Amino acid sequence: MSLDLSQPFDLVVVGAGAAGLATANRAIDLGARVLVLEKGASVGGSAAMSAGILWTAPSLEVLWQVQPDADPVLGPTVVEGYEQAVEDVRAAGVSVSEEWLDHLEWGRACKIDILGLFAAWTEKVTAGGGGVLTGVGDVRLLREAGRVVGVGFRHETDQVVVRAAAVVLATGGFQGDPELKQRLIGGGVDDIAVRSNPHSVGDGFRLGTCAGGAASRHLSAFYGHTLPSPLPVSSEVFLRLTLYFSAYGVIVNRLGRRFTDESLGDEVSNQRLVHQPGRRGVLIWDDRVQEDRALAVPYPSGLALDRHAEATDLGARSAETDSLEELVDVVAGWGVDRAGLQATLEGYRHASRGEHVPLDAPMPARPSPLLTGPFRALEVQPCITMPFGGLRVDGDARVLNRDGQPVLGLYAVGADAGGAQDLRYVGGIVFGLVFGRRAADSALVAVKGGGDRLQAAL
Repeated sequence: MSLDLSQPFDLVVVGAGAAGLATANRAIDLGARVLVLEKGASVGGSAAMSAGILWTAPSLEVLWQVQPDADPVLGPTVVEGYEQAVEDVRAAGVSVSEEWLDHLEWGRACKIDILGLFAAWTEKVTAGGGGVLTGVGDVRLLREAGRVVGVGFRHETDQVVVRAAAVVLATGGFQGDPELKQRLIGGGVDDIAVRSNPHSVGDGFRLGTCAGGAASRHLSAFYGHTLPSPLPVSSEVFLRLTLYFSAYGVIVNRLGRRFTDESLGDEVSNQRLVHQPGRRGVLIWDDRVQEDRALAVPYPSGLALDRHAEATDLGARSAETDSLEELVDVVAGWGVDRAGLQATLEGYRHASRGEHVPLDAPMPARPSPLLTGPFRALEVQPCITMPFGGLRVDGDARVLNRDGQPVLGLYAVGADAGGAQDLRYVGGIVFGLVFGRRAADSALVAVKGGGDRLQAAL
């Protein structure tokens, strides 16, 4: 290794995704010597596989409308830190699109050159006297007198011990580990497809809890999207075939019953689908939704394509018929209860006209009347991108123990830091950028004791 690891670092960051690199970027600005450790062969984590959309709620009022049970500190911190996060991206010299204000109909968003950002931040760490090591394994935290004082790890054939004033956990969550998913989320989520990088298997959560960190709230919630079934999930499939437009259709389970208010968003339907028989559902929509929603781009720079046709070509269970009666016949052949489905669609049509009929789930804010053929259906499966639960943290990203006290020298950011979101999704990459900056600020104030350069940067 050309990097001198014998001298202590100001900060060690475990994980080189959006949150980890944002932490390192801010720490370099504050004059710190930083070491970033990445399990994979390259930096970027799950964010490198994403569309690079930086977004969240446009105001605290909207945040509380979307997530009334959101953490009173963590959620507002992200909303209030959004503009600084955008400025941090621009400062790296990479492209940022014009902002749009109707992301998922209520969010503010812009598209960033995510791979360019990661390349710029990685180079900056190296140029600043630190380093980014990939292919790192067997990470453990070093503790002395109740404080985290560094890490041990394996790199290539070497066993390495590095001292550091603080350690930041940014390993991307536990979505790749069946045991943690089932124990913390439950409901059979251990068997669903993973819609992210394969290296996020709970390393940060395990390291943090072994050091005394507590679990956060909202452990049972997670982010993901429905995808056509029975297709295998890959990065190409989940970017192209995510069914954002399911918010405008009708989703039923194998009993033929609706189980969610579809207008809450595909990510909510996805979570609730996990708890349905066989963890499979069927999305049904008419030609009006096909033309107005399914064929439209889900966001600026998004993909405009016929997801029904492409899913059909790839082998998903699909149907396209001239009448709903014919559609029911086809879908019943997939193992969906015919009588239940007929009753559901009939009740849904009456309710969409304003009639008072019993329903299995609340009527959507934007009901699809299911009037115009041809009618389409896809069998859908749930997927997980990241959990909403993780380590308990405060507004400065400090890991907290069960008594709400900081675990000295230990921070968590990105999907390793839990509790900020519950059921509804209000951003992913932005959480890493906002709290990465805050973790670096908090850790280095403690490390450097408020030196002139640090105070000027703050």
